[in-house]
Amino acid sequence: MLVIDNQTVYFKSSEKMDEIQDDTIDIIITSPPYNRGKHYSSDSNVKYNDSLPEKEYFQMLNRVWKECFRVSSEKAVFFLNIGDSATTQGLSEKVANSTEQAGWIRIQDIIWVKSIYGKGHYTPSGGNKRFNNVWEHIFLFVKDKKKYELNPKAIGIPYADKSNIGRYGSSDLRDPGNLLHICYEKTTGATIKKGHDAPFPIGLPYSCIKAVPNAKSVLDPFLGTGTTLAAANSLGLQGYGYEMFPRENLIKETIINKSQYEPKTPILIPHYERSIKTLLQLLENTNTELSDLKTKKDRINMEILLDTLEKMNISSNFVEKIRKKLNLDNDKNSTLFKFIKS
Repeated sequence: MLVIDNQTVYFKSSEKMDEIQDDTIDIIITSPPYNRGKHYSSDSNVKYNDSLPEKEYFQMLNRVWKECFRVSSEKAVFFLNIGDSATTQGLSEKVANSTEQAGWIRIQDIIWVKSIYGKGHYTPSGGNKRFNNVWEHIFLFVKDKKKYELNPKAIGIPYADKSNIGRYGSSDLRDPGNLLHICYEKTTGATIKKGHDAPFPIGLPYSCIKAVPNAKSVLDPFLGTGTTLAAANSLGLQGYGYEMFPRENLIKETIINKSQYEPKTPILIPHYERSIKTLLQLLENTNTELSDLKTKKDRINMEILLDTLEKMNISSNFVEKIRKKLNLDNDKNSTLFKFIKS
């Protein structure tokens, strides 16, 4: 057992959670083993091949989901993260069905987008047979439809059109919708996958916890690297986790180091566009001269800027200055020129 602040980790299976009393947990967040044949190992080098026969896999999950149901309060909310791989298409729906069979009521499917339009990271797996998978499910379940609460505006985004403030609410916040764009902090490899095949970024459990009002306790029955408890610690909730194949030092580091997490306020795409236009208007009224492009990086950055402005249908004297500086009409070796013509 490991205790850090108000977070407790049990190094055992969550198929029997005798350490937790009935009706005490308000939020459950987890990502179960995907049963893809990945190998897990603990500090003591106990290895687990995540490739159970399908019947055994779902029997195991059903026992865990029933225990989660037992320990959860009547207002409990359960966020279940799982994705489909190239070889396990349909697995996520089967896992969601197994959760319902344990008594949970399915409310909604939230989409966690890991990468979109070049922002964010994912593990390339498509090759020339399929598209890369850049999103996963977060199934939302509850114990009692009449007793649970959600406050989506607790993780809300600002209105793009400020004239809507007052029309739909008194604050500059709106429901973010059932699509969460939460990026990994780093790319793939040992940095983000050490000790668990599919660790999620702390922004995911943080958002889930924050969206549930008046919650006091959080449980992750498949703790992995400990990210859920780091989020619980950051928000001041009591947390419990179970992990059969623990990397204890990694879990400690995660809970301690990530407990200072503070989410970044998102910048809306319409605000990016408006800011660019406003900045260009300001530049039109100055005698700003563009500095020389001394490096390849300088040139690429300037080409990206010009490409963006042109795609926004912006024409101005400043844009012409950029074109002249780049001399794109005569420069057939331009990185973007070659890309656009290809």
